[in-house]
Amino acid sequence: MNAADHPPAPGHEIARLLDDVDAYAARLGTTRGRLLDPGLISHATGIEPGRVRALLHGEPPEEEPREKYARETFRKALFQQRLRFLQRTRLKETPSGREPYGLREISRATGISAQHVSNLLNGERGANHDHAARLELFFGAPEGFCSRTEGTALVAYLRRMVHEDLPKLATHAVLQELGARSVALRSTADGAQIDTLRDLLPALDELVRVVRAREPDGGSGRAGGPA
Repeated sequence: MNAADHPPAPGHEIARLLDDVDAYAARLGTTRGRLLDPGLISHATGIEPGRVRALLHGEPPEEEPREKYARETFRKALFQQRLRFLQRTRLKETPSGREPYGLREISRATGISAQHVSNLLNGERGANHDHAARLELFFGAPEGFCSRTEGTALVAYLRRMVHEDLPKLATHAVLQELGARSVALRSTADGAQIDTLRDLLPALDELVRVVRAREPDGGSGRAGGPA
């Protein structure tokens, strides 16, 4: 297997995706900082906000150890960290305000004993796949939330931004420029609609240029338009 067969390291992938975010920011007339909210990223990934900021500024993500015992210890600690994050941030509504779920409530809803939930929260036990899935479902987190390293979690978040959220935002901005409300896209059998949306942006940009060129003043009077 040669180097080209290996997936990029999380740090390199994060840097590449941030370059894409910067390109969209320039297209939208804004900045990376306004598109990437550390608080929202933290809530979606389980990474603490301060650590999110460090990663976005180039700090290398923590990697899983290669040695078996160290890897098992790392995974148990990671699961504890993410589970405690969920308990602290996914709160229940009560008459007196929002509060964390108690051990018994979690136990009743998941079918995991309160003692075992306590052991998981305290890092005294590791979770099997079934227990992890039940707990993630209870807290409304995606499957795998508690086991993703910070590099894997941040890459997944940025990929969704670059391949879904930002293309939609950029397309909406272009359609507003054209005075249109929407554009109809058909999904392919393999779900390639997002790629189609990204591919459509250059064509929409060209259409904006053509429309501006045909206006009496060359489009210079349009509010918010680039020079």
